[in-house]
Amino acid sequence: MTAHILFPHLDPTLPATLSPTILTGLLRQQLGFNGLIITDCLEMRAVVDRWGTAQAALLAVQAGADIVLACHTLERQREIYNSLLSAARSGELPQSSIDVAVERILTAKEAFVSIPFDPDKLAGMVDSSLLTTLGTDVRE
Repeated sequence: MTAHILFPHLDPTLPATLSPTILTGLLRQQLGFNGLIITDCLEMRAVVDRWGTAQAALLAVQAGADIVLACHTLERQREIYNSLLSAARSGELPQSSIDVAVERILTAKEAFVSIPFDPDKLAGMVDSSLLTTLGTDVRE
């Protein structure tokens, strides 16, 4: 997960979440990291106040993030969706970049599909009253 922190010796202008120098250059190319890069919530003021959520999402994906998070408001989630969709349709966000991110996401999902699901174990780890409140009982 990325942080919205400025590392001036690595990138003097962009926080790590939005920096191609850090996400692609350092993480992917120099360190050889092939896992998922997920942003911290793009509704945090460190990002919103300067770039806005939608623009920050586009910058993060262009920098190398595979998944962007917006954890608080549906309105901002829609702004992000529309921004990324528009960028994909216009070519500002290349299809090849989208394909690589989707491949990483699917690879990560496949790794978890093979883990046996034990509802009794989960019920012991999660407050069952919460599951009932949410309308979910993993034991059913």
